[in-house]
Amino acid sequence: MSLVFYDTETTGIDTTFDQILQFAAIRTDANLNEIERFEIRCRLLPHIVPAPGAMRVTGVKASQLIDPSLPSHYEMVRAIREKLLSWSPATFIGYNSLDFDENLVRQALYKTLHPPYLTNTSGNSRSDALRMLQATSLFAPNVLAIPMGDSGKPVFKLDRVAPANGFSHERAHDALADVEATIHLCRIVLERAPDLWSSFMRFSQKAAVVDFITTERVFCLTEFHFNQPYSWLVSVIGQHHQNNAEWYAYDLGVQPESLQPLSDEQLSARQKRSPKPIRRLKSNAAPVLFQAQDAPGICRAREYGHHELERRAEILHADEALCARLISAFEALKDDYPPSAHVEKQIYDGFFNIADQKLMDQFHTAPWPERSKIVERFQDARLRTIGWQLIFFERPELLNEDMRREHAGVAARRLLGECDDVLWLTLPNALQELEGLLSDESSPNFEMLCEHRQYLLRRLEQANSDLPR
Repeated sequence: MSLVFYDTETTGIDTTFDQILQFAAIRTDANLNEIERFEIRCRLLPHIVPAPGAMRVTGVKASQLIDPSLPSHYEMVRAIREKLLSWSPATFIGYNSLDFDENLVRQALYKTLHPPYLTNTSGNSRSDALRMLQATSLFAPNVLAIPMGDSGKPVFKLDRVAPANGFSHERAHDALADVEATIHLCRIVLERAPDLWSSFMRFSQKAAVVDFITTERVFCLTEFHFNQPYSWLVSVIGQHHQNNAEWYAYDLGVQPESLQPLSDEQLSARQKRSPKPIRRLKSNAAPVLFQAQDAPGICRAREYGHHELERRAEILHADEALCARLISAFEALKDDYPPSAHVEKQIYDGFFNIADQKLMDQFHTAPWPERSKIVERFQDARLRTIGWQLIFFERPELLNEDMRREHAGVAARRLLGECDDVLWLTLPNALQELEGLLSDESSPNFEMLCEHRQYLLRRLEQANSDLPR
């Protein structure tokens, strides 16, 4: 199986409401030898406001956002999907991709009427180079040079770690350059800590994770929060009743006997205190797993010794009622969010039925004048919303005047923030952010930001004219 390293540059950091502007990927063999590369950019969507801070970081000028020679967002996503499918099955790896880039790719696929789960279905799997490097710094600390921040804590930003390890990263925050930097760092881990790299690759596979956590009675689970490592010796006690990729691991640093007398309410309260008895583990999100004997020194449960931990695991698994109560108490703590009116927030509101999936395929192959009839046949309201929006973005002349005016009004209200529950960046807020950035006339980005301000002011004028009267 090949590896696909990828990166995105975007209009901002909101993975739900921002959009991809640049996508780059390099396909390698298992030894990280390059096989093929791919890069594409696109124009800005009509209802998206690019964050001035993001444009300053990426260096994208306002003129590039509307460059007619670039493909539309829909055309870009079609090209990305075609390329990634041609490279599949593969393991998809980015830098902080599981928390950022992958969510943007899923949203891009979803918002263009494609199945969103490309990277972890049909034999594909996923991992995250940031987590690999964090784990390497803990389990093989001499492999990589990790820079320290002003606070004395390690810094894992790609534009800091890559140069510290010999990569010339003058084009940081360019998607293709960031992919090259990621591969460079991964090669160092592969060459200097091959067993560690092998473990990362093994647990990028969901089946391998499930096999390990269900056969090892006691194992080490490691996570990183704000770049700080945390490790626990745990034992799996069950699975989410709806999501089979989500498992529950019990922290054996907590004596099971201390929980057995507690009521359900007391168990829920206990889960809020540290050390928390239950930790969630996603088998399809490349968890950092090791044998119990390889647990790092930061893992406090090591002090209890192998026999005591095994004893606790035996007590725990012999008490099925306690395991069930623990899972129920954990799940009861999850926040229940009301349904969102925004189609972007509805991405996880259920899978599309088979009939709609077939219509999604037909939408992309049909001539544009025929696509409106396909949109009308969608059973899922989300797909109808997205379908009409795509036709408005790509071929507005195919809509009648009333529909064009309605869609333009929706986009205008969104840009101006004149709607309920505004969760995205609006033009007024972006202009306010720009005023702060333009306070320093000596900034090397000053001219570019001035151009960006003029662009936003023109869009503000247009949005106001598009508001329904």
